[in-house]
Amino acid sequence: MKNRFILMLLSITSATMAIVILFILFGSTEKTYGFDKNSSVYEKMNHKKAISYLVIGDSIGRGSGTENPAMRWFKILERRFFIEDAIRLKGDYIVQSGATAFEGLYKLTSHKENRPVDLIFFVFGENDRKYMQAGEFGHLYESLMRQAKTLHPNAELITITESSLTFDDFAKQIAAITGHYQAASIDMRPVFQASGYTAEELTRDLVHPNEKGYQLYSDTIYSKLWENASNNKKPAILPPPLYEDSFLGFQEVMKPDRLDGFVPKGSFLESHHTGAVLEYEFSGSLVGAKVLRGPDGGIFNVYIDDKFITSLSTWWPFEKERSLYIASSLADGPHNIRIEVSERKSPYTKTAKSFIRISSIISNKTE
Repeated sequence: MKNRFILMLLSITSATMAIVILFILFGSTEKTYGFDKNSSVYEKMNHKKAISYLVIGDSIGRGSGTENPAMRWFKILERRFFIEDAIRLKGDYIVQSGATAFEGLYKLTSHKENRPVDLIFFVFGENDRKYMQAGEFGHLYESLMRQAKTLHPNAELITITESSLTFDDFAKQIAAITGHYQAASIDMRPVFQASGYTAEELTRDLVHPNEKGYQLYSDTIYSKLWENASNNKKPAILPPPLYEDSFLGFQEVMKPDRLDGFVPKGSFLESHHTGAVLEYEFSGSLVGAKVLRGPDGGIFNVYIDDKFITSLSTWWPFEKERSLYIASSLADGPHNIRIEVSERKSPYTKTAKSFIRISSIISNKTE
């Protein structure tokens, strides 16, 4: 009788433990990042649920300018949400110093992380104005936003106009596209101007914010998010595009039609000889090049259909594969692109020889 009672007690204890374990696994109100796919970021904020975010951007997007990684704008934002609101934020990053919207779009299309995100930040403009016209930037920027919204239909989109952007036609493109998609807008230019601090006090080099500057970024974003949450803002929508054709897919041309003075080295074709040439045939209205930038990088000239288009440098402080924008708004192809090693040398290259290393040409899909 006593043994039977002990067995019954053990059975009840085991069943109770199983219920507790099941409750912990499935009954907790704290969901993992991306678990609740149907709630917007603002609904999650109001219910203190975990939030996942994605940053697509350039050096300011990645928080360059501060020597302390904890003082990057998104890390400051994470801490504030956790300390003041008991909300956890977890980020993913498609960021690169010197990047343009073209590189951001190309990287997004090949990004392997499929975890759903609630919030996407876009941080471009300062570099783009060096390589393209405002209309070309707008076309790429909209394509980037459309691709991101297509991949993450429930995500809110937040565009950040960088504090250092002095080209108003680029800022107007960002504002017009943001409004069209009913996204959230953060313009850091008036925030810096109204702060009471000089640009020297808020930046490392008049472009990249320092710790004080990134604190302003974080504070502004935090306030905007809670303002939107209190107003029950709906996430950005996906209307018909402002620009007629969006760049939503890319193709690479690996094999050149003409190779003169370049030699294979790993996955790249390399040359340091002035006048060395690569030629490719491509279709599409947009073209870029995948290159290896590094301390011994040189300069190459680009011709499309025998017309000079631009000169690009492959110098960089360390070796890094990059996707460089060349041209857009081209007529329907096919086109011929010629890359020619320039006799000019980057002022930053200190090596005796400067090299051009190219692995492929990138163009938009036409079908």
